[in-house]
Amino acid sequence: MKPAILLQSDFSLTWGAVASMKGVIKTVDPELDIIDICHDIPKFNTFVASYFLRQVLPYWPANTIAVSVVDPGVGTPRKAAIAKMHGGQIVITPDNGTLTHMKKHVGSVREIDDSFDLRGAGSVFDGRDKFAYVAALLASGQKKFEEIGHEYDISEIIECEEYNIQPKLEKNKVQGFVMMENKHFGGIEFNIKNRDFDNCDFNFGDHVQIVITREKHVVYHDIVEYNKAFGFVSIGKPILYPGSSGFISLDVNQGSLLEKYPLIDMGKEYEVIITKDKDD
Repeated sequence: MKPAILLQSDFSLTWGAVASMKGVIKTVDPELDIIDICHDIPKFNTFVASYFLRQVLPYWPANTIAVSVVDPGVGTPRKAAIAKMHGGQIVITPDNGTLTHMKKHVGSVREIDDSFDLRGAGSVFDGRDKFAYVAALLASGQKKFEEIGHEYDISEIIECEEYNIQPKLEKNKVQGFVMMENKHFGGIEFNIKNRDFDNCDFNFGDHVQIVITREKHVVYHDIVEYNKAFGFVSIGKPILYPGSSGFISLDVNQGSLLEKYPLIDMGKEYEVIITKDKDD
């Protein structure tokens, strides 16, 4: 069975960019299976693109090929990368931070040269002319991983700055930043791992004070219950909970935190302090 090709980008589906990538793949081999991860990555946000790959790719078979195109540096000397994971999956993407969350899982990485470019050097749509094309060549069996470009050292893979910012952990107090947001449901996720939070002596049923600031201006301040699932608080009430991705998350039961507090956004400048309520 031929491997599936997963696609993600910041293109949206409101114009033809994604369809043209799929057209290239189907032209190489009409039998190839193409699955969309997401095409609403925030524009130019390689950290989110990297995070999504880490959340999705481990659940796919070893021969799966993922193409991620969030490429603010297209046309510049940034590398066009093809990386094989220890688990056998392959990621094709600009080496611009998109491999950040996958870096420790990379077994080998190669740079795709211009001989694998449908339109030749100078194209400003590598997603279509290089990445989708190479993915189709691999999935169809026309090329092997080792035949694409030349290998370079894994240590050279570019990492997003946010990934290496560690939270501050104390008993009954943690500090971090808003790492991710879910616009569909309206929740946010902090760069604080579930297990680290629990190790700071927080327990289900605790009430905690949450303060989120941006450049020292408060954008959110509330006393919130920490519990394991939404159903433990009333509809419309906020809840702090251990997210399924492994990071502490904040949302509203059957509501949207982001709609209620539109000044909240994601990024390292959105700092959070969570402390156990003194009256708890």
